[in-house]
Amino acid sequence: MKIRQSIDIESLVKLLSGSKCLENVDLWHSRIRALSKAISFVENDPLLAPKLLSHPEVRIDDIKVTNTRVVGITGLPGAGKSTLTNLLVKELREQKKSVAVFAVDPSSALSGGAILGDRIRMQEHFRDPQVFIRSMGARGALGGVARATRSAIRLANLLGFDYILVETVGIGQSESEITNIADTTILVLMPNSGDEIQLMKAGILQLANIYIVNKCDLSDASRMIQEIKENTATENKEQWQPPVLKTSATNREGIKEVISQIFLHSEYEHQNKVGKELRFSRLRKEVLQNMIMMAEMQFKKDVEKISNVDIELLFNGSTTAMFLATNLYSKKIINEGDIS
Repeated sequence: MKIRQSIDIESLVKLLSGSKCLENVDLWHSRIRALSKAISFVENDPLLAPKLLSHPEVRIDDIKVTNTRVVGITGLPGAGKSTLTNLLVKELREQKKSVAVFAVDPSSALSGGAILGDRIRMQEHFRDPQVFIRSMGARGALGGVARATRSAIRLANLLGFDYILVETVGIGQSESEITNIADTTILVLMPNSGDEIQLMKAGILQLANIYIVNKCDLSDASRMIQEIKENTATENKEQWQPPVLKTSATNREGIKEVISQIFLHSEYEHQNKVGKELRFSRLRKEVLQNMIMMAEMQFKKDVEKISNVDIELLFNGSTTAMFLATNLYSKKIINEGDIS
């Protein structure tokens, strides 16, 4: 079984990189199919993510430097994220930009299934070969994004999309992981909805790069816009000053300005020292996150081997989870010298 899996990975990587093509399928569609298959693999089997993303052919030197921009779209449920995402895709395609969309939907705590309804909202783009749309179930992961989202983004990077849009489940008090994944984070709000307190709890009010007050055709947004500006203003001229934009997804108003601000934020990160440091910080966090993911998979096996006697002691309060964890860590890291 392991041999078969290894052969499948080799073939899949060749299809992803374009060094191999499916029979009777053009090169681009062959790579798109490989991308879909690869994302399914890393969603269903996290052990495959390190094997795929560390494969020599995935990181060979002759792959062109990617200019892909990852844009995160988050906000409280009902703010119009999906409709706005659909319009951003439409506007980017009118500008001849290729787009990949990862729409994260909440998963059932009981069955683990997800409705994946964003595919329905974006069905007008399905026949466009330069638009890749993938719905991903959150599968219990916190942060508003699926556990496999980072891997999916890196796999999509291989195809050289101009933009990758990541729409989150919806933001709550722990749902700010998108700011560690996206180059540009957009926070979508509604006027007069009492969002401000929830956002302060979530800690994202000071983390987003662009603020959008959507559904402005339904209510006056002036008070909310003023409050956001007051809460996000910075006196440091070197720092990015987040714009606060008004949009109406229903009337398709303000979409061009959103695209313009995404471009300006990209320019800021590439040309400004502070902006570049922030981007480097995100990339370091990505490396750390990958290390944590691999360590978690390895240590999970060891945790499952903890004796019932020790678990009984933990249950009775005679020991602590930290004591058991420290013992496992010491045996794995200090005694063995690695976690391989």
